[in-house]
Amino acid sequence: MENLIKAISLHQPWASLIASQHKHYETRSWPTSYRGPLAIHAAKKFHNDHRLLRLLGIAESEVPRGAVVAIANLTDCIQMDANFIASQSGTEQMCGDWSFGRWAWKLENIQAIEPIPQRGYQGLWDWQMPETKSKI
Repeated sequence: MENLIKAISLHQPWASLIASQHKHYETRSWPTSYRGPLAIHAAKKFHNDHRLLRLLGIAESEVPRGAVVAIANLTDCIQMDANFIASQSGTEQMCGDWSFGRWAWKLENIQAIEPIPQRGYQGLWDWQMPETKSKI
């Protein structure tokens, strides 16, 4: 099972914002010690803030749901403080909940992929990456 990697489900448009490299941190209320490849799964649920889509030039009809849309490397998990939050771009701050005490999961080497249909789950879960994607 060498193609088994961790995955996380995000409501749209957050997953597509990562895939399009507008978002490099996933903000969470909980930390993780996991580091390594992370599949970004677009949940079927859509967040009601369409403003982000308009500002970033993404049409709602273009955001897949119920599919893995990107692979990234989770390289750090940083507890947010005033200095860290202030160092983020305006776009990054629009793309998450940047409240004190929350956690920013740093995503690097983000690669969008052709959406692969997949049921999502809460928390970190294991995803069997297809053979054709194992070189990512």
